[in-house]
Amino acid sequence: MVTRVPAGQLAGFLQCLYEAAGMNRPGARVMADAHVEADLRGIPSHGSRLAPNYLDKLRTGRLNPRPLIRTVPGGEAILVVDADLAPGPVAARLAVTTVMLRARRCGVAAVTVRRTGHVGALGIPAAQLARRGLVGVAAAQASAQSVALHGGTSTPVLGSSAIAVAVPGTDPQRPVLVDLAAAATSWGRVQQLARDRQVLPDGFALDADGLAAHDPRLAAVLLPPGERGQALAIVLELLVGALTGSAPLPAGDDGRGLLVVAVDPRRLGIGDSLAAGVATVAREVRDQGARMPGDRAWSHRDRTRQSGIPIDPDDLAALIDAGRRAHVRAPHGWIQPDPSRSIIGSVEE
Repeated sequence: MVTRVPAGQLAGFLQCLYEAAGMNRPGARVMADAHVEADLRGIPSHGSRLAPNYLDKLRTGRLNPRPLIRTVPGGEAILVVDADLAPGPVAARLAVTTVMLRARRCGVAAVTVRRTGHVGALGIPAAQLARRGLVGVAAAQASAQSVALHGGTSTPVLGSSAIAVAVPGTDPQRPVLVDLAAAATSWGRVQQLARDRQVLPDGFALDADGLAAHDPRLAAVLLPPGERGQALAIVLELLVGALTGSAPLPAGDDGRGLLVVAVDPRRLGIGDSLAAGVATVAREVRDQGARMPGDRAWSHRDRTRQSGIPIDPDDLAALIDAGRRAHVRAPHGWIQPDPSRSIIGSVEE
């Protein structure tokens, strides 16, 4: 049985955990907000369940709680960043702020980041740009080679790197949003299916013998979503690896690259017509009974803000345990002895 926790309460607890791990308050808040936003949008694999893993990396030095982030101007519209092993959401927030300001001046801007940690849900930084009237693109490198090639062996070659594109529409708070990884599924999703005792569809993963893995517990390597998906995965690897000055292929947590690009439609003379164009496309798509990219995430966000974020029992136990080790008490109401009662914390957002 899941526990439902108000978003504000969860964010406050996570912020305390990150401050206890040595991060300053603004950085800790960025981390907490990124986890909670992913949970709100229905992406638990990139939400609060990742916090114990991040905290462990901060404790062991694989991530830097107080990074000395260095920037190298590449021109008025370009900036190169060495993140000094900053947690990914912190590096992404810096990249978004920087690229936004430069895109306002130049019409288009790009920021490349090297030596950053896992960014989390890339739709978050991309949507931050779209909510400010910019077309936002974010692409990030995975930490390890975990994706095999079609027609090859079960040897992992690519990382499950990801890309997100957000386009502002008529509602600035609900941009058109695509957030895709190179693999047909994520390891977080594989783990979730294993916990729920569900099967993996064909084409998602292979086992150690190179055979199709339907039992998620036996998945050893992921697959790209078809030949076209594989081509995109290869090009994406170049964008977030070689182009950012990072390792061409994933080489560990200290080798991750991040690319953020922003385009200002107003500098193209189409500020108003872009929103009208988005509205036209959306109307045609929805008239056919289909969803626009991002519709599911925004609807899930609306519902979850009202009902609370659902947290799996194992994930909740891991969060509570992380709090014990950091001497941060979990909010009252997270452990509910009576399963017939609704489990929602008492702290309001």
